[in-house]
Amino acid sequence: MIPLILYASETGNAQDVSHRISRSFRAQGRKVTCQSMDTFPISSLIHVPLLILVTSTHGRGDPPPAMMDLWKALLRSNLPDDILEDVHFTLFGLGDSSYERFCYAGKILARRMEGLGANKLGEYGWGDERSPNGIEDAFIPWLQQTLDTFLPYLPVSPDYVPISSTELPPPIYSLTPIATSSKRTNGDLDIPLDGLSISSTPNGHSTSAPTRVEDTLRDEDDGLVKPDDWVWATLRKNERVTKGDWWQDVREIELEFEDDVTPYLPGSICSLQPQSSKEEVDDFLEMMDLESQADIPMRVDSLLQEQPLPQHLPPSSKPTTLRSLLTNHLDIRCSPRKSFFEWLRRLSPDEREQERLDEFIDDPDEIHTYATRPSRSIVETLADFRQTKIPLSHILEILPPLRRRQFSIASSWDAHPGNVQLLVALVEYKTNLKIPRRGLCSQWLDQLTIGTRIPIHISPPTLFLPPNPETPVILVGPGTGVAPMRAFVETRVKQGAIENTALYFGCRSKYADLYFSEELQKYGEMGVNIQIAASRDQEEKVYVQHLIKENKEEVQEWLVDRGGYVYISGSSNAMPREVREALAWCVSMEGAGTFTEEESTEYIERMFEEKRGGEESW
Repeated sequence: MIPLILYASETGNAQDVSHRISRSFRAQGRKVTCQSMDTFPISSLIHVPLLILVTSTHGRGDPPPAMMDLWKALLRSNLPDDILEDVHFTLFGLGDSSYERFCYAGKILARRMEGLGANKLGEYGWGDERSPNGIEDAFIPWLQQTLDTFLPYLPVSPDYVPISSTELPPPIYSLTPIATSSKRTNGDLDIPLDGLSISSTPNGHSTSAPTRVEDTLRDEDDGLVKPDDWVWATLRKNERVTKGDWWQDVREIELEFEDDVTPYLPGSICSLQPQSSKEEVDDFLEMMDLESQADIPMRVDSLLQEQPLPQHLPPSSKPTTLRSLLTNHLDIRCSPRKSFFEWLRRLSPDEREQERLDEFIDDPDEIHTYATRPSRSIVETLADFRQTKIPLSHILEILPPLRRRQFSIASSWDAHPGNVQLLVALVEYKTNLKIPRRGLCSQWLDQLTIGTRIPIHISPPTLFLPPNPETPVILVGPGTGVAPMRAFVETRVKQGAIENTALYFGCRSKYADLYFSEELQKYGEMGVNIQIAASRDQEEKVYVQHLIKENKEEVQEWLVDRGGYVYISGSSNAMPREVREALAWCVSMEGAGTFTEEESTEYIERMFEEKRGGEESW
């Protein structure tokens, strides 16, 4: 009997927690399987006797994308109430108690599992990032409880050798040079290295490719590779749309599909796979003394029969190199988590480094001060621990995955057939150490030249317009949150729903960051209710929620009398909550409605529950 750990991760925290759990089981000589929820065959769930679920919470308490298929399957109304009676499980949820629905995805998943007959083993854990020691305050006792509960049911592996917490465990994955690999794929070892390339530019330069499970070679003439479920696109526009003297660099990105594709729906999501810079990859290779192995063709394998390769690594059937892995699959730019310092402690031969690493492991505040707060990267951290080297045998376990970045599509297919337009704010800032920083994806996008060919992935929307164009729709999109709202406006204009569409757009200055200004003026002249809150253009700040209250009669009529819809998109700070409060005020007796304060709040919340309201925040 082998426990199964299923995780749904949005930023990588839930995945990191899951790997820590699996290492704890293996340290006790027990076998365990750990994988993402979206890679697990859902029909097999009823045959899992011991299950550990780990999930983050997305948006307004929504399940993260990796949990959605499992969640939808569990919600089927025709499932017997005892279908999971042979499953024994526990759950750890990650969240932030400053949000309204703390760990909500984990809570509804646990409730549904129990409702289908699954047996609860031990108390659930709720990791709070706002806790004094972050999620550690809940995770450490929960993990110990889980081990105490599960281990008695599990046999010890016959080859188990106990090791201390500071010793290096046996590797789980291997990187094997193809020339010495005992498993030969394609019947040929003469695999061209240019088959590792993914994006090419008119000047002949190429960069390496992200590969995913079930990738296949395509376009053999130029050796380009892409994941099966991604499509080729060519960069046609990469233009700054904020003024040159403005503090923020926001870009309009336009990508043209290379092949015939199914038209995407308004509100769809476009994923991009950024790459680590050549300079940082070279620095990492030099510090780890791995330069001589960087460009040797290798294959990735799992050394444990019960543990599949994680989704972010290339499948065993595809050749790769260490340089390609560091460029496209493994993140050396992110800030290290506690697990990274635990790995370094196992590897460090230096007594002074060991003492410093022990301080990090024992006190999460030390990690926050050293790494998280100043955004110190893994490469920079390794530069501070010069005596510690990450061996090739463990590099796939120690380095976190390089996440793809998702952006709401700012265009509709009807208005821009064959193209995807994005509105992207480049991340640039100075740390508390006054060190300039640029986000990994921002740096990659900034360097892309017109004509670059890259793979992209289109995911279905989470927000859907009402089917009837006569249904009123209120769109709220401050900042780059206007991206999906612009796509909705384009769609509503095409549907002839101009008079039933209102857009509330917030910016700081009409001079500097009023995105799509000419279009918004045109739509306003056509009859769309365009409301612009330029917060810094007057002495008293004006936000979208203020303009919503000024239009209380229309809001009341559209949302209550006519059964309208409302959508909110933008930063996940206080804005979404304050917008919902403004909407509730409009439909209350204090505004223009007939509801009490409590009834108006319940009405707006019910709209979101019934999908007459939607929120997309980040």
